[in-house]
Amino acid sequence: MPGVNVTTAVRSGPVGAGDIVAGQVFMVGEAERGPTAEPTLLRSFGDYTTYYGNYKSTNLYAHVKTYFDEGGTRCHVQRVVGSGAAAGSVSLASNSGASAGMTITASSVGAWASNLTVAVLAADSAGYRLQFVLDSATLLTTRDLATVADGINFVNASGIKHLLVASTTLTAAQADNASNNLDIAVAAAVSGSASDGSAVSNTEVVAALAIDDTGKLSPNLNTGAVCAPGRTGAAIWAALAAHAGAFNRIALCSFGAADSAATAKTDAATYYADANASHMAFYWPYVKVAAPAVTELATGESTIQGATITISPEAYTAAARSRAVQNAGGPWRVGAGAISAGRTLKGLASDVTPATGDALDAARVNAIRKVGDSIRVYGARSVSSDEANWRYISMRDTMNYIVLGVEDRMEQHVFSVIDGRGNTFGVIRASIKAFLDPIRVAGGLYEAYDDSGNPVDAGYSVRVDSTINPATQLATGLIKAQVGIRVSGVADLIDITITKSNLSAPLI
Repeated sequence: MPGVNVTTAVRSGPVGAGDIVAGQVFMVGEAERGPTAEPTLLRSFGDYTTYYGNYKSTNLYAHVKTYFDEGGTRCHVQRVVGSGAAAGSVSLASNSGASAGMTITASSVGAWASNLTVAVLAADSAGYRLQFVLDSATLLTTRDLATVADGINFVNASGIKHLLVASTTLTAAQADNASNNLDIAVAAAVSGSASDGSAVSNTEVVAALAIDDTGKLSPNLNTGAVCAPGRTGAAIWAALAAHAGAFNRIALCSFGAADSAATAKTDAATYYADANASHMAFYWPYVKVAAPAVTELATGESTIQGATITISPEAYTAAARSRAVQNAGGPWRVGAGAISAGRTLKGLASDVTPATGDALDAARVNAIRKVGDSIRVYGARSVSSDEANWRYISMRDTMNYIVLGVEDRMEQHVFSVIDGRGNTFGVIRASIKAFLDPIRVAGGLYEAYDDSGNPVDAGYSVRVDSTINPATQLATGLIKAQVGIRVSGVADLIDITITKSNLSAPLI
């Protein structure tokens, strides 16, 4: 089993404060509100509450909070909704007698808009003011607004434009008429057809992960880890695996909240031979985190202050991965062991004994264990049966990083002139080496040495020459390069023998 067979004290190393894109995570799931057409990049938990709202037991709130609390730096959230979800709206009457001088529409679907009210207040001098209140908290009170058009422009450029859109059915001339503003009225709810729609099923989550035009998480968003926290089962795992394989990412997978270690082993075994198994990492068990405060709850939810809730482990393992990436400069350092020590976790849903950990590791499931006083990820396995090439998830993670990095480097050379002196070959070769060598220096590539300690290779090779680029091929505009890499492994077992010598015996 991964570990150190010596009882001793350890402490985690420094955690990087950078923001390396490779350490990012893509989360797919429910949210109280927020965009559904495309994901939003969040740099803090405050960004989540701004765009996606409050806590419900079924949504991503606790997962995103755990990710950032545990040291994650970049989180793309893709909200999914059930069929029939609709955006709320409210009409504000014009003092000219028109039924709708201004319409305020929620910018995202969901019942959340039923908790939003808009009041038309008297101005200090002339015109009117608008006041927006969400969940009993005032979001915005405008300055004096002279016309309907003035109000629309102000709202649509304000700090709540991610929540609301203002529009009108008045003509441009009517909307700009200073005498044609809004009736002073008490607060009206932005309800209309506001609805969460039907319950979100795995079908919507799978659709968001799709690798065709219906998918949301574009490959242009770069490499990283992808997950659907709290979602399990064959359809979810298959969608995560296919997505990760197609987009050069790794899939973080978990099991059902009540699933035993035995069930986890059985379920993971069905993916040993999957075409994308090297992109998949399974984790068990669930983790406990602090329950949200009362003020953070969405309508209908309740919790006890100071209590804990149990969530699936993907957010925690994604944060541990992010920490390791920042620390090492890339994904060759796995988010396991001392560097993954939980900062805010309150416990585990199930205790993992050494025997259980051994069995999970043998079954290619990564255990989350309590070691001393800290909770740690205690495994670095991919689920792939090809252990010679993909035993550790960091091997695929590093390969993904290199594939996208080399591709990005080569974009600058597309449409360059092919010269007869081989200068173009040299430029391409140098560009690839300039990308790979820092990875070697950082330890991501395994350098070879002979028995005398002399270097054999740098852990990579780059070939761009005439032997693989004959003139007949170059005439078609095609230049070929061959890159070989040897990705570093992971020390997941350290075996130490300690021998006691008596006073007269030599030490080894």
